[in-house]
Amino acid sequence: MTTVLARSRHLASILGLVATTIAVGGCSLDGNSTLPPFSDPAVQTYDASTGVVIANMTRVNAQLYTQDLVAGTGRTVAVGDSITVFYSGRLSTGFQFDARVAPATPFSTVLADTRLIAGWVDGLPGMKVGGTRRLVIGPALAYEFQPRASIPPNSVLVFDVQVTAALPR
Repeated sequence: MTTVLARSRHLASILGLVATTIAVGGCSLDGNSTLPPFSDPAVQTYDASTGVVIANMTRVNAQLYTQDLVAGTGRTVAVGDSITVFYSGRLSTGFQFDARVAPATPFSTVLADTRLIAGWVDGLPGMKVGGTRRLVIGPALAYEFQPRASIPPNSVLVFDVQVTAALPR
């Protein structure tokens, strides 16, 4: 019975995603059916409060730049690890849309494609526990045109992520 219920929930989730995709695909932004092109993090203007100087960052790909602010000394983070982090997320304008910073309870998740935006999955491996890394993530590796509270479509995101634990799964 539990397996049937789990499969039913999984199927309902898939159908919900398909319906959302169809609904969003049929929508327009401000009456315009043409979606704007993705923002390029390399030519984006960043508010000074973000601390971003793209020329000082490492280009991972066209949609992801990283910079280690503090080098950690612990275990090296890998895709698939269970990680615990503190973080803050900002738009390029400096607007903070999300944060989990000390002394709050840290955020724990699995560093995998299915649970996080691709910019985190591609940008956090290789750093060490105790380190802090700045990620500049273009919309193709974040939320693209998917509606999110406080995050406009096609936004470049800036995250400062401090890894406090990373355990293999």
